[in-house]
Amino acid sequence: MRADIAARRPGLKIGYHHFALFRGSLDGLPLDVLGDRYLETGSDVRHAKRTLEWVRAELIAAAKRFHRETGVTSASFARLLRLKPEPLLPEDRIALAEIPSLEDFQADFDPTGFYSEAEIIEEFEKRYVGGEGPSSAALRKVERNERLRKKLRQAIDALEAWLATTPKPTDPISIWIEPVVAQHITAIGAITIEDLVGLINRKGNLWYRRIPKFGAVRAKRVLRWLQLNQVLPLEERALVPYRQIAGRLPSQRPMETAIVPLEKLRLPAGLDGTTGNNRGHECQIRALTDLEAIDAWLTLKGDNPQTRRAYAMNVERFLLWMTLEKGRALSSASPEDCHEYLKFMEAIATPGSDWPWQTIRPQWIGPKQPRWSPEWRPFTGELSASSRKMAMTILKGLFAWLVEVGYLRRNPWAPVKTIRTSGKVKVDHALNPRQWAAVCDGLEETKRYLDSPVEDERYCRLRFLLWLGYSGGLRQDEMIRLTVGNLQRTPEGDWEVMFIGKGGKERTVPLARAVFAFLQDYLEARGHGRNPLDWAKTLPLLTALGDEHQYAQKEKDQPLSARTLSQIIKRHFDDAAEQLDDLIDAHQLRQASTHWLRHTAATNMINRGAQVAVVQEILGHASAATTALYTHADRKKMREAVEAGVG
Repeated sequence: MRADIAARRPGLKIGYHHFALFRGSLDGLPLDVLGDRYLETGSDVRHAKRTLEWVRAELIAAAKRFHRETGVTSASFARLLRLKPEPLLPEDRIALAEIPSLEDFQADFDPTGFYSEAEIIEEFEKRYVGGEGPSSAALRKVERNERLRKKLRQAIDALEAWLATTPKPTDPISIWIEPVVAQHITAIGAITIEDLVGLINRKGNLWYRRIPKFGAVRAKRVLRWLQLNQVLPLEERALVPYRQIAGRLPSQRPMETAIVPLEKLRLPAGLDGTTGNNRGHECQIRALTDLEAIDAWLTLKGDNPQTRRAYAMNVERFLLWMTLEKGRALSSASPEDCHEYLKFMEAIATPGSDWPWQTIRPQWIGPKQPRWSPEWRPFTGELSASSRKMAMTILKGLFAWLVEVGYLRRNPWAPVKTIRTSGKVKVDHALNPRQWAAVCDGLEETKRYLDSPVEDERYCRLRFLLWLGYSGGLRQDEMIRLTVGNLQRTPEGDWEVMFIGKGGKERTVPLARAVFAFLQDYLEARGHGRNPLDWAKTLPLLTALGDEHQYAQKEKDQPLSARTLSQIIKRHFDDAAEQLDDLIDAHQLRQASTHWLRHTAATNMINRGAQVAVVQEILGHASAATTALYTHADRKKMREAVEAGVG
């Protein structure tokens, strides 16, 4: 038994938490409670039992070494550790339950107080301890168990002082954490405890999101183990959801004049815009500084948080570049500055290009990080021509509005020539049949792990979400705003969703029959049944699970946030990409986002012969010219034409 158990835990060290687990078992605590308290595998009884037997086997072997290396007589330790407290049978528990307390026995046996205390104790022992009845047998079993536990505690106290060690930062995770947990963590490059703590402190409370099939519950157990052993300090943002500490972040990251997010940017006089050389004289807004003017403009950008983020991100980048690179306020920008900024964005988009600016490239570009992270950077990678064109369009719109309200006198972006792009929707931003097949296969693979109502709901949500985007071409923000009230039945008995889309335009999108069946499965998994008449009109179609809730809310049926929806799709696309043999297909699928489902829906509709006007109505395009961008020639026919000319 011991050799088999040890083989499953090669190199795993005995820690103080293992001794605590063993002591808890001596005290009769349930294995699920012990596992949840001391092990990374949580309340899994199977793992807890296997770990307990492994600990026992290791202690038996250690007892023999203890005798050889210390000279202390410990031969009895090994024999003791092989013994287990004798289990109390049901009849024993019944017998013990029948034994009264000494006080109750005295009240019953000597109500008048005639006998002395010694005589009462003697009679109590004669009846319940010294006799041969079931009660006395159960008591003797309890006494034997207690004597055994006492000796075992003495043995493990001695072994703990000699054997137990404390984890060190440079220790590999695999020698401390259960293999079933460690293999997931080491797969993403966190080899040592120091690596793991650094990863958690950098990524914050959702550090585990990039680990396949890991989950929030397992992540919390790992955090508990790290806290219990106190190897390295964990920062608050690693233990508390970001939204709960957002209000306290100013004290954690002070305001500064540096490349930081706008909410942390402090601009001194001369850079804040109060004396900008392009300031207007009859300003209609109350803004005194450039930051205040930007805030006023952003409030007018509507209710779509994704749109506001895109506007804020591009303005933030230009403001930081103007103030920290050029050393001038935003309201002092000239056409030459604007033209140079286009060159700057082009250099960002071209690694290895000339870099004539004083601030080094790594200060501007880095992997995506939370805004509270010291490692946050304004740019996260290369910028496409369309991204640079969008940035220019946004900045032109900002400055035009500032001129309109009198905050500025002239728009420095007006004379700058607009960046040219192909103007055509990229075909590779639509999933091809091989990629979509991998996405569907990954969905079915997810189904294999359904072992709880939560996982069933998670699967049903992902399936409905993928097919809703793939078949109907809804935008991400449109999907998260849908409620049961947006559903309506057609005279033919089918279903569709009607809502207000982009630009305040009313949209009606038919739901394919299979997609509506997926919605019924999803609502049923959430506990609302399959009958649409039983669904409350205010019920969101897409809701959050567990730690996905915003603002620490735990109420059922809270709407899914845009960020969480994007992360769900992104994780699934990444997992599906791992199953693709074609490296280009896999790379593209890893780059894909929720919006690729909309491109795919449009491309499929056109390829299957749908009229441009019909597709325009479904997608909500303001112009048929936008929809017509999807009407590219059939690639198979193009290939046949080219090959025919060669052959």
